Amino acid sequence: MRPEFHDKDAPDDVLLRSLETAAELVRAAGRDRVAMVTTARGWLCVQPHDLSDGERIARLLGCDNPLDHRLLVPGYTLWSGRRDGLEVQVRSQLRDPARALGSGYLGSGDFR
Repeated sequence: MRPEFHDKDAPDDVLLRSLETAAELVRAAGRDRVAMVTTARGWLCVQPHDLSDGERIARLLGCDNPLDHRLLVPGYTLWSGRRDGLEVQVRSQLRDPARALGSGYLGSGDFR
């Protein structure tokens, strides 16, 4: 698409922008690291080949808001952020609970 005809604010171009951004994200993360990209108007989700690589990919793409899905089997963490006006999500393996809380302490809970 020629740049002079591409209006990023036109509602009809939101899906095209999602697709273009998906291609940019795959190039940035590395084609060999990405298994699948799901895209819709205003939203896209990256699924890495290896979920243990998901957090690194998420941070590389600017997704720094984690949401841990612990009740699902298998559990996973979904990292989200924004890029080019779109919501971007990256799946990763479920974070370690101690690391997610930042304390590293899994003691008895007795905090006298």
